[in-house]
Amino acid sequence: MSQNKGVNRLFLVVVVLYIGVSLGFGVLSSVIPALGNLPMYASLLLSQALVFVPCFAYCRWKHIKIREFIPYRKINFVTIILVIICTYLMYPLIILLNAISMLFSTSGTAGVAELMSGQNFFLSTLFMAVMPACVEEFMFRGVLFQTYRRSKMLPAICLSAFMFGCMHMNLNQFMYAFALGVYLAFLVEATGSIFSSMLAHFTLNFTSVVLSFLLPFLYEMIGMSAEAADQQVELGGLAANMGGGEMAVFLMGILMWAVVAVGTTAAAFGLYVAISKINGRWAYVKGMFHRGTGERLITVPLVLGLLVSFAFMGLSIYLEYIG
Repeated sequence: MSQNKGVNRLFLVVVVLYIGVSLGFGVLSSVIPALGNLPMYASLLLSQALVFVPCFAYCRWKHIKIREFIPYRKINFVTIILVIICTYLMYPLIILLNAISMLFSTSGTAGVAELMSGQNFFLSTLFMAVMPACVEEFMFRGVLFQTYRRSKMLPAICLSAFMFGCMHMNLNQFMYAFALGVYLAFLVEATGSIFSSMLAHFTLNFTSVVLSFLLPFLYEMIGMSAEAADQQVELGGLAANMGGGEMAVFLMGILMWAVVAVGTTAAAFGLYVAISKINGRWAYVKGMFHRGTGERLITVPLVLGLLVSFAFMGLSIYLEYIG
């Protein structure tokens, strides 16, 4: 069995486990109320374990050393600063894709804000920024991407990013997670190190943590009541709930963010070139799309994993509309 087939089966296992445990936990919570009162951090730890444990087991089963999937080349201080700046330059594009997806689905980030309400800042940083940056990068820019890239670079970047988006299990996060996954894979190639993608991933998640903790203070400053703020979170920004005037303003906002995103994404590309040159990899980056064995990436287990993911996303959207 080729390594591509092996990691595709791994993806299917992770998807089925993730959805199965999530649904099973929901059913058990209705029978055993105590399960529904578990700390938020227990749920976050479980979700990350459902990603890490199968990947770790795969490495053990295949007798593959984990470091083979982790390009651990050291990055210098200048690269660290440029990666953080470049990541923030990508932020308008993420906001734009988030807004576009809200035309069809509620915002996943709104649910996160509600989940984090009243939680400990440092524990939230650990479980929502540090842990996902390590675990998810290990799977998607590590096990999956490092396997696929041996066959063909561009399909490897796009496919691993697409799978990264699917694992978020909702349309809203799928759209910007896919774009983020492409950026993170390119970042690994520019630096030769998965530490750069971990840093970028952490930067975005940590920013979300900080913003979630600042929201109550911002609401208080503008005089919004706690009840009104909670209503905004519950609506999640679903555009279908907006009136004609609100929709026009929302679409105008999308257009404005699109203009901003074009400029900042172009600036991010310029900075990406600088990162590649600083790390002595610009010549490699320019020629990396011409390398590879050409082995097929798409197999039946991968297709099944993607179909299951989209079926779950479709079900979630349907339940949102009928709810």
